[in-house]
Amino acid sequence: MGKKEQQHQPQKDHKDNDRGEAVLELLRKHAPLTVKQEKFCNNACVERFLRAKGDNVKKAAKHLRACLSWRESIGTENLIADEFSAELAEGVAYVAGHDEESRPVMIFRIKQDYQKFHSQKLFTRLLVFTLEVAIGTMPKNTEQFVLLFDASK
Repeated sequence: MGKKEQQHQPQKDHKDNDRGEAVLELLRKHAPLTVKQEKFCNNACVERFLRAKGDNVKKAAKHLRACLSWRESIGTENLIADEFSAELAEGVAYVAGHDEESRPVMIFRIKQDYQKFHSQKLFTRLLVFTLEVAIGTMPKNTEQFVLLFDASK
């Protein structure tokens, strides 16, 4: 990084922090955040939403609010392994480790008849549970994961 780039870096960080705080203020203005929502909405999370919405604070806040609502509707705060004991024992879903770029690798083994015996809601909750476990293993600066669906018999 050249001298000019280094000189502009603190300004950029300050600007990013201001935008991130503006997103959080808009969220809190709508409704107070729970402790777990505050933890979820860390700087890296808010920055991802800002990048996804072209640094537009209002759009990022709206999208993040929708994400928090969806997480609440799924019940991510109440997901526990016991709910999926049969699926986990059968190896339907698991975190298989990390690739060479430290991204968690998740495997889902879906048989063709799975939907006949299980609800879409249960599958969605299993998917979210596995994603939450994988995300919990991610190193600090890793923002991607690998998701493999095995539909073979």
